[in-house]
Amino acid sequence: MNESFLILTGLGYAAKSNGGPLVDQIDAVLPQTQCAQCDYPGCRPYAEAIASGDAKVNQCPPGGQEGADALAELMGFKSILLDETHGETKPKRIALVDENACIGCTLCIKACPVDAFVGSSKVMTQVIAKECTGCDLCLPVCPVDCIEMIELQPTSKTPFINYLQYYESLNKKQIQEQEQRENARNRFKFREMRLERNKRERANLLESKMVALKKKMAKDKNQKEKIDAAMSRIKTSKVGNEVK
Repeated sequence: MNESFLILTGLGYAAKSNGGPLVDQIDAVLPQTQCAQCDYPGCRPYAEAIASGDAKVNQCPPGGQEGADALAELMGFKSILLDETHGETKPKRIALVDENACIGCTLCIKACPVDAFVGSSKVMTQVIAKECTGCDLCLPVCPVDCIEMIELQPTSKTPFINYLQYYESLNKKQIQEQEQRENARNRFKFREMRLERNKRERANLLESKMVALKKKMAKDKNQKEKIDAAMSRIKTSKVGNEVK
């Protein structure tokens, strides 16, 4: 049986046993790549769409057929084939920036759903490898094509001695994947919170500037009215003097 299938169905079973909200159960099975290939802006929104019946369980390429099967089992549906119109299932990959070609435009920083890029304007951008989910969203925004997705290679090729060792390794891998998913989930959540906070701060700043501008305009208008009145009095006085 496929390792990924064991891992995903294990997560699905754990989600069921937790007895949490349906969205949380679905979200626990999703790979947390936050790639938006499912036509939703992240794994959580996709989970919400599945729970509400607005999306199918086979729209997640990173999860593969195993993921679609696990979601179908969780939802009590019959298994359906992965919808490949959303993309192909690829091995785990991370972004790598060519430091000689990077111009420091920071577009990749803005595009990354889990804030896995660090850098600043006109300074070479770098990737926090352990935080990268391999979503590919940085690729289309790079104006100089200096980002490459590289496949992660297994750290060890030592064969398993027996099934006990195999399942111990599989259990460890499942725990690691759960931790990675939880980390990606949290980073996506924090990014959404940061963007929302920045949006509110910009709105508040704009509002305060508008208030200050209105006060200044009112003050300027008042001063103009006073100046106009003074000029009118001067003209009236001149006319009176000429008449005399």
